[in-house]
Amino acid sequence: MQAITIVGAGVAGLTIAYQLARQGYRTTIVEKNDTVGGLARTFHYGDFHFDVGPHRFHTENRRVADFIREILGEEAIEIPRKSGARMFGRFHEWPLRPSILASMPFSLMLRGARDLVFKERLPGESFEADIVNKYGRTLYEIFFKPYTRKFLFYSPEHLHRDWARAGVNRAVIDQRAGSDNLWSLLKNTLMPRPVETMFLYPPHGVGRFSDLVAEGIGGMGGRLCLGRSVQAVETARGRITGIRTEDEHIPCDQIVWTAPLTTLNGLVGVQGIDLEYLSTIFYNLEISKPGKLDYQWTYFGGDEIFSRVTAPEAFLRTTVPSGKSGLCVEFTCREGDERWQNPDRYTTAIVEDLVRARAIDRATDVERVHIERVPFTYPIYKLNYLGELTKNLKDLAAYSNLLLAGRCGRFWYNNMDHSIGQGLTMADKILRGDVLSQIDSEDREFWQDEPHPEVAATG
Repeated sequence: MQAITIVGAGVAGLTIAYQLARQGYRTTIVEKNDTVGGLARTFHYGDFHFDVGPHRFHTENRRVADFIREILGEEAIEIPRKSGARMFGRFHEWPLRPSILASMPFSLMLRGARDLVFKERLPGESFEADIVNKYGRTLYEIFFKPYTRKFLFYSPEHLHRDWARAGVNRAVIDQRAGSDNLWSLLKNTLMPRPVETMFLYPPHGVGRFSDLVAEGIGGMGGRLCLGRSVQAVETARGRITGIRTEDEHIPCDQIVWTAPLTTLNGLVGVQGIDLEYLSTIFYNLEISKPGKLDYQWTYFGGDEIFSRVTAPEAFLRTTVPSGKSGLCVEFTCREGDERWQNPDRYTTAIVEDLVRARAIDRATDVERVHIERVPFTYPIYKLNYLGELTKNLKDLAAYSNLLLAGRCGRFWYNNMDHSIGQGLTMADKILRGDVLSQIDSEDREFWQDEPHPEVAATG
């Protein structure tokens, strides 16, 4: 039986390992963190449970849904989605509802009406062109542009339209509430009843899914090497023959890489690739009283220094102690920059902005702040990313036993449901003895409405 080595214990790598282990394959997962889950893990501080930003299980794919329910069992609790955005000094439901019209300055309403009648058409493949052409200059200037600059540190004219499309899909989630142009957005805003989207969510955070999958892998004879990073990749005759961690050599018949693509490039000597990831600092706040935000997550497009805030108890009350609440504040950065090196310097400003935005009553309500630095949280879709990614994948295709998976390994701005689906499909291919050289019809099922299916594979 083949020895399968998987680098990265996020949901994609765990799903692949689980499916292979149940068929008797010898699977080894190498993970640099001390816990499994990757970007879908949960931080636990006593009775407080904080995900790495907002996560939920929602999929239209029956196989993925069945697998999630199989793993979670009775811990798969169905809850309704409720998210928000802070605009014009007030909180609003997202997708937007009619209440936003009452808070908009009249001049902006006039500009928005003009955008409906006199459509601006920008050429090119930029984020700016995509948003302006779909939603008009006004909405772009008052929300999309400032939010994107604050979040990514890039001006939208320097980003590819795929970032806009993936970002809107991530925010809308349920395609029955499609918002692909200004008319449909206005129609959804004025709908008497919004589309209700239901999620699955475990009592103590989405990390429970990964924990249970990891337990299953171990119970079937699989091996998890936690707290170890890949120090070297050994190659010979067009194959990756092994990897080295800090204390071990691990041979590879087949290797699945779900860690950052740029890390793999450095280990195998691929140079001259312009791909970049964003990192995030999470400020997990323990609050001494019940929460004020009843949105599960809220986008902040104003002058607050953070971009999004998650309220764990708005998912399930079991994520926080009785009578208390929590807030997870996302503060983006680049790994190694000043923010990353000195996150404590920003705690006071973050709390002050939460008070100013009326997300909490006063700074003294914050009992404790846990700061978690998480690298490689988002691939950044710059204007040149498709060409760079295509070139990168062609370079890595030199290794016939290498497969790429997951958000980081594929350089793919996706949801964890997509990564689970991709993991199920990739495990099927390994079990059949297939080698991925390009995305075929089975993979495309999990790339629907996603940014770059045509360049998404290597092998």
